[in-house]
Amino acid sequence: MRKYCGTPRETIPFKIMDFFVDIYANLFYKKRKLAPINHDAPRILVASLGHLGDALTVTYMFPLIKKTYPNAKIDLLTAQWCEPVNLHNPYVNQTIYINHFQTNRRKISRWEKFKDFYQTFHQALSVLRQTEYDYYIDIRYSDAVAHFVLPFISVKKAYGFSRRALGGLLDKEFDVPTHEFHHFDMYFMLLREIGVKGTFADIEPYFPVPESVNFEKLQEKIGLTNEPFFMLFPESGGEHKQLSVTFWAKLIEQILEKHQLKVLLCGQTTMSKQILDLVADTFKNQVIDTSTKISIQEIGVLANNAKFALTLDSFPEHFCCIFGKTITIFKGTGYPFFPLANFPVYLIHNHKPSVGLPFERDNVEVVYQENVETDAVKTLVLNKINTFLHE
Repeated sequence: MRKYCGTPRETIPFKIMDFFVDIYANLFYKKRKLAPINHDAPRILVASLGHLGDALTVTYMFPLIKKTYPNAKIDLLTAQWCEPVNLHNPYVNQTIYINHFQTNRRKISRWEKFKDFYQTFHQALSVLRQTEYDYYIDIRYSDAVAHFVLPFISVKKAYGFSRRALGGLLDKEFDVPTHEFHHFDMYFMLLREIGVKGTFADIEPYFPVPESVNFEKLQEKIGLTNEPFFMLFPESGGEHKQLSVTFWAKLIEQILEKHQLKVLLCGQTTMSKQILDLVADTFKNQVIDTSTKISIQEIGVLANNAKFALTLDSFPEHFCCIFGKTITIFKGTGYPFFPLANFPVYLIHNHKPSVGLPFERDNVEVVYQENVETDAVKTLVLNKINTFLHE
């Protein structure tokens, strides 16, 4: 029996759909005749129709694949909003885009999301049909999976998760463990099926930044002097994970009372402006709002030069710890998204099931707090900042 991910309103249609999908797959699709796997130079299609955080950590798989198969060609099936993450990736042969309606966060109607999905799906098929893939792996076990492309393209072996339906189209379908797990454990589960082995110690987080992105030019662009600075990312992909603008404004004031630093507010909404409006006039000249003004590549260069980054659980957390020390606050999430970091990370969370779980990355210090929007958490952050600045 498959275990589906979602509310009854979602899972009942999944069960009905899978009844017919399984019949089709067993009678027709799984009897397709394909050539043997090319183990010397496999063509691999990696699917990830999620958001920026997933898009970034998925790229950590690519060096592992290339280590096992130096001649492999990796095609990436993802969403257009993830393009900045993959734009300069040296391991990707080509990137193909499908904007799935289930993961589309644009402020448009559901009908417009369906139209966008259909158009990008149609465009993607014209590219996907040009290649016979040895392997398909889809890392998603919640929200949108890409298994619906399989009947329309040539794939010799397909692996993925069945929790969001269409598992009957896979050559081997997986469920997730009942205990707490890290999301990269699920990646390893799929990688093993294509002969790629590894551990958390083998993961080397990276993000390619073009040489044309220059720190000095960035300073001029955003009005940043040679004073030391830190970066603050108050936004998360899910608004329920965010902390109040009052919390951030007070924390900024407390940091600037103790340390002579500039603050770069980073984001994609007006939240940074709302925070800045609440910061006392005494400190306003030490805060620079960069929201919507800088690219992901520019954020990488700035993070590489910052004293530290202060983030929530989301893309910025995974991203910033590639380049420097990071303090991150998790509200409602825990172990599944603990960061894979190159630099020390101080992680405060309120996810009780994650308490005491071992994590192989020894540069991540984890602290549990029942409520993460309190003065006690501000004190923890201030103490860690003091440690980071004096190491």
